[in-house]
Amino acid sequence: MNLKSLLMGLIFVLFWSSAFTSAKILVSNSPPLLILGIRFLLTGVIGILINNIFFDKIRLNYDDWKFILSFGICQNTLYLGLNFLAMDQIDAYLAVIVASLLPIFVAIISFILKKNKIYFLSIIGILIGFLGCSIILVPKITVNFNLYGLTLCLIAVIALAMATLIIKDGFSKKEQLLPFVSIQMVVGGLPLLLLSLIFEEWTINFSNSFIVAFIYTCFFPGLIATMIWFNLVKRIGVIMASSFHFLTPPTGVVIAYIILNEKVNINDIFGILFVTIALITIHQANKKTKN
Repeated sequence: MNLKSLLMGLIFVLFWSSAFTSAKILVSNSPPLLILGIRFLLTGVIGILINNIFFDKIRLNYDDWKFILSFGICQNTLYLGLNFLAMDQIDAYLAVIVASLLPIFVAIISFILKKNKIYFLSIIGILIGFLGCSIILVPKITVNFNLYGLTLCLIAVIALAMATLIIKDGFSKKEQLLPFVSIQMVVGGLPLLLLSLIFEEWTINFSNSFIVAFIYTCFFPGLIATMIWFNLVKRIGVIMASSFHFLTPPTGVVIAYIILNEKVNINDIFGILFVTIALITIHQANKKTKN
């Protein structure tokens, strides 16, 4: 992994992990499916307009539409939709630790579908990363354990693992990155709005924190982070790219400390150390595989 890929991964982690804090602010002021659906629809439309104004016109074939539909449903409707619902049911840190299991699910599903081999060193790195996440987050899990919320998070992370593998096989046109990302957001947002119309009461508290969190979530964890994620998976592969999700918990802890004034303790420091070792181990496994 070169320096550019490393920087891309770290920027992605920064934006992606900050979404847990902004999402908590959003769901505390509005129905989760409604605000997520509006976010996707607005961000997607803006992305399409930017592409049509500054770049080439969108040209999509049948395979492109299959990719966009499957990715949009897996990542946006299922992964983010279920996570936003879970935020109303469980402690936010529990959602983070389940989301950090992504590299394990990617490796397992990839192996089952015979898309990638799992090497011993990669397995060791994945286990070390999971241990690091556990050290950080287990002490923060509240006693009010909610099986329903946990189930939503588990289904969500499996959907994200499928979306990650879909990127590897389906996305090849880098010049079409912005329209791909934008259209899949619209695709993922429409079912959420329909479900919200059926099951939710449309009441929003337009506080200052809500407005700032909504604008930030639309463009940074939403549009920019997704574009970086597409490129990262294509550059370094699904297993190595998904290993960056091990950095989400410690980064999320730091962001929560800055924004929500939550404490950082010795467990967080030890956890970050284990996560760093895990990334180095997985990197070495991929390096040896290429050689």
